[in-house]
Amino acid sequence: MYTWVFTILISLSISALLKSLYDFIFPKPKLPPGSILIPFVGNLIWLFKSLSELEPILQNIHAKYGPIVTLQFGVSRTTIFISSNSLAYKALVENGVVFADRPRAPPVNRFLSSNQININSAVYGPTWRLLRLNLTAEILHPSRLRSYSPARSWLLEILMSGLQAGSESGEAVWFAYHFQYAMFCLQVLMCFGDKFEEKHI
Repeated sequence: MYTWVFTILISLSISALLKSLYDFIFPKPKLPPGSILIPFVGNLIWLFKSLSELEPILQNIHAKYGPIVTLQFGVSRTTIFISSNSLAYKALVENGVVFADRPRAPPVNRFLSSNQININSAVYGPTWRLLRLNLTAEILHPSRLRSYSPARSWLLEILMSGLQAGSESGEAVWFAYHFQYAMFCLQVLMCFGDKFEEKHI
């Protein structure tokens, strides 16, 4: 009996010592206040509420802790919410370079985002600036958008004919399939200059 108690006490002491040593070697960044955190779960409120109730939850937390609060979704996703217009302006406009960077992604996310070299996930720096320049000067430039208007018209015809054929069959129409096929055709046309029919895919 006493050996079990002694073993548990020793285990808890070693765990506390290792935790304090880990916190000393790898200090956590100071974050704004938020609701109670439970290890491996996140904020305590997510045990009783769903994400669809986020806005009223944020209003309550802002009323309790102030204009800047921290919420943790699950184990690893920490999010900071700012409710004050002046603080948001200071953070995003006056100090935009400081807050523009993205943290390094976990290994799975790095695999899914091509090692963070696309515009949605690239770390702020030369790669991100080059991607943004390419996107704004080449892809989203008004002259480029006008040059692809025949392709968009063709895409709309494909989408409408697919939806119309599906509705005339009398069965349920799976919109996602037709939309994905139309977007695939547009991407193939933009990248390779070829128009593929559905039977070739």
